[in-house]
Amino acid sequence: MCNALGIITYNDSSVYVEGMQKYRPIAGFSFLGRYRLVDFAISNMSNSGIDDIQIYVNGNPRSLIDHIGTGRHYNINSKHGHLSLVPVYSEGGTSHFTTDISCYAENIHTVMENHNDYVVIAPVNMLYKGNYEELLKQHIESGAEVSVLYQHVDNAKENYIGCDVLQMNKQRGVLSIDQNLGNYKSRYLSLQTYIMSKEIFKTLVEEAQETSSMYWFKDILNDKCVDMDIRGLNYRGHIYVINDLKSYYESNMQFLTEEKMKDIADPEWPVYTRTSDSAPAIYLNGGTATGSLISNGCEISGVVKNSIVGRSCKIGKDALIENCIIMPDVEIADGAHLKNVIVDKHSRIAKKKDLAGLEEQPLYIGRRENV
Repeated sequence: MCNALGIITYNDSSVYVEGMQKYRPIAGFSFLGRYRLVDFAISNMSNSGIDDIQIYVNGNPRSLIDHIGTGRHYNINSKHGHLSLVPVYSEGGTSHFTTDISCYAENIHTVMENHNDYVVIAPVNMLYKGNYEELLKQHIESGAEVSVLYQHVDNAKENYIGCDVLQMNKQRGVLSIDQNLGNYKSRYLSLQTYIMSKEIFKTLVEEAQETSSMYWFKDILNDKCVDMDIRGLNYRGHIYVINDLKSYYESNMQFLTEEKMKDIADPEWPVYTRTSDSAPAIYLNGGTATGSLISNGCEISGVVKNSIVGRSCKIGKDALIENCIIMPDVEIADGAHLKNVIVDKHSRIAKKKDLAGLEEQPLYIGRRENV
């Protein structure tokens, strides 16, 4: 077992997906029709042997409470493990802008009472396959006080705008944590995954509280780069960063390729989720789907191309769905044409409606909207 407490956290207010976050926290976003974003972070920890996990949620946790349940579908044995959901509350304000430091401080006693010696903090909006047991070993062997997971990217001018990037020396010592403003092509992208002992975590949280009520955990780490041994750990696999509507759309659509689908179809590193016992998808009236992911419970009477369709959706006769993300329980009437559109849960698209967005900026249809 991995000797670490897992903390799955949300990010600062710069990570905001307009429209979608109105109805749910980012951890509860639907992904590939059958997953939630939080499934990927929990699965990484479960596969790494971490069975004590805290999930901090900055938003209405109702949908996640039902989805996560006891955590047994994440292969976490409740007799010796624990998966807890920690809602974020903010007096007189919105939970979207409550710092992670204030939440850690409120729950620091549960961290210190945990039997594990280390803490692994991972974000919910960065998807990757990470073996935290191996990363913890690297952290311990390096002698660093804090380790930060990063990836070298060469497309930072166009992508990852607003994300954290690291300045490092030749020994991978972190000199500072900056924000990517799109000024440089090549950057060391922080995956906002941190490894440290419980004692160091507690000290950093307390010092951040004393410094400013506006501090996030990355801010106190940035301050401590001068006098603490903070080192980078290189990650070479695929990453999917979700920090706005465009990146959410692109991250989903990338999985329609066979190469990327292997990231979640790996039997040795499964992505766990809550399953549904609904019937398989059925194709009626000549309905077809090509290059798409169709979830169970769907009724397809139209044509679906290069799209992702969530559970229990109905696609009407002569409807054309192209390059779209259709979330669960959506009904699209006969003759409707959709291209580059994200349709949220429980929405209804009227007969013969034509809706089109751009690949660079998909059109979003809000939850329960009748269009």
